[in-house]
Amino acid sequence: MRTKSVRIIFTFLLFFIFIFAPVAQIVNAQEEIGDVSPVLQAVAGDDRNVVVGRQVVFSALGTNSTNVNNVEYIWDFGDGTIEKGQDVSHLYRKSGVYRVKLDVRGDDIFGNAKNSMDEIIVSVDKDVIVLISDQNVDADRLAILNTYASPQGILIVNISETEQAADYVMESELAQKIIKNKEDLFQASSIVIWTEKNIGINAFLQAAQTFAKTSLDDEGRSKNLGFNNKHFTVVTDQNFTAVSRVAQSLYDILEPQFIVVTQDTANPHVFSEPDLNDLLLALRTDEIDYKLLGLHSQRELTGFKVWNFLSYFVNYMVNKGVPLNTVYLILILPVIATLIAFFRQIIGVKALGIYAPSIIAISFVATGLKYGLLIFICTLFFGTAVRLVAKKARVSYLPKMANVLTIVSLVIFTMFLLGAFFDKRGLMEISIFPILIMVLLTENFIAVQIERGHKSAVILTVETLVLSIICYWLANWDVLRTFILAFPEAIFITILINYFMGKWTGVRLTELYRFRKVIKNVELDEKK
Repeated sequence: MRTKSVRIIFTFLLFFIFIFAPVAQIVNAQEEIGDVSPVLQAVAGDDRNVVVGRQVVFSALGTNSTNVNNVEYIWDFGDGTIEKGQDVSHLYRKSGVYRVKLDVRGDDIFGNAKNSMDEIIVSVDKDVIVLISDQNVDADRLAILNTYASPQGILIVNISETEQAADYVMESELAQKIIKNKEDLFQASSIVIWTEKNIGINAFLQAAQTFAKTSLDDEGRSKNLGFNNKHFTVVTDQNFTAVSRVAQSLYDILEPQFIVVTQDTANPHVFSEPDLNDLLLALRTDEIDYKLLGLHSQRELTGFKVWNFLSYFVNYMVNKGVPLNTVYLILILPVIATLIAFFRQIIGVKALGIYAPSIIAISFVATGLKYGLLIFICTLFFGTAVRLVAKKARVSYLPKMANVLTIVSLVIFTMFLLGAFFDKRGLMEISIFPILIMVLLTENFIAVQIERGHKSAVILTVETLVLSIICYWLANWDVLRTFILAFPEAIFITILINYFMGKWTGVRLTELYRFRKVIKNVELDEKK
């Protein structure tokens, strides 16, 4: 019986082998054939902006030629010239728009001919001006600028960030676009920065710091960044002296020919005169105000003196890679603290001390008011809700606060998830530190609710929020921002202001209102 069973099993195994082995061989053969399947996909690169008379390198490095032999790269530059090679250089002698075609040919493993084509658009002009802009330069305004440039054979390459977000988010996004368009920057003879506030300058500073880090030689020394044959123009409606202090750091890193700071009335010349000498002559002829930054202003602005040592240190830090926005947040904190001290000491607004509104205001500057308020309100609402639930459960204070922070953290996590789902980049790119600050301040608000009751807590919270918004507006005031970065020594004035406020012994303004009837009765009694 056992022998019969063994025979049946053995027969079944032989049947399995004879039936399925050929199938397995077929599958393996198909897999082997699949592994050697020829793939040929031509990639000519991105569209290009080119200057007449300059050598331009075209590369087919991105082409996929897997399992293809005898690969040949044929470039048709659209001007009647054809060259072969994976990397080739070409010089255009006339302006125009050219359709460059890349034809990649080869043979697969069976000897069959394969080919693939790709094409890009190359815009060739006499010169290129790169414009760094924001929503300030819309389509209509850009069309006007092109009316100045086009007759002169000048192409305007607009690198723009139009999304409304916190300043540091816009600066970061714009900096990444500047880095991505590095080739256009090197093609241009002039780079124009025209944005609201100093967003464009700060963004280019971030990009310049990246350029500096990637331009070190083998011994760690900085090489030429390629801007020494170009000039920058900063178009602004702010005070030239203050803007120049910020723009000087850009000159110190990139070392262009000069940086011209001027106003928008100069735009007809800025976008039609790529040569620096011609531009300056036109500005002087039309009596348009401008300020020229170079080595001479470098000595004037960054020379170490007793009265400008903070300016010297600010420039030094920015040149070494410290983000300008970080420097500003540090410098503006004494101003915010002084303003809050004024509201508390002179006006009589209580709020939640001086620390909480100051930190919240700084967080609003970092996150932007819209998303900052959203995070602030969600933190308070869910923090209070969790506290009320925990109160009914009779949980001890420390575990209760741990649960509050846990729920609030999950709420913030959900907000970021929704931001990613709806592609709200202003929310997704907020730094974690201002969010953590507002989350951790939840304990302060809960403690006030426990100690003083809901009514007092609501009043103090509203006062804190109002003060924080006022301080946010002040810190986001571009005139003050430029002034603080240009003259950081001014923050020492806050020490003097706080000293005199500390000597104040008079009645606060809110107390005059609270006791107005008593004061009126006293005045009537004195008259009698």
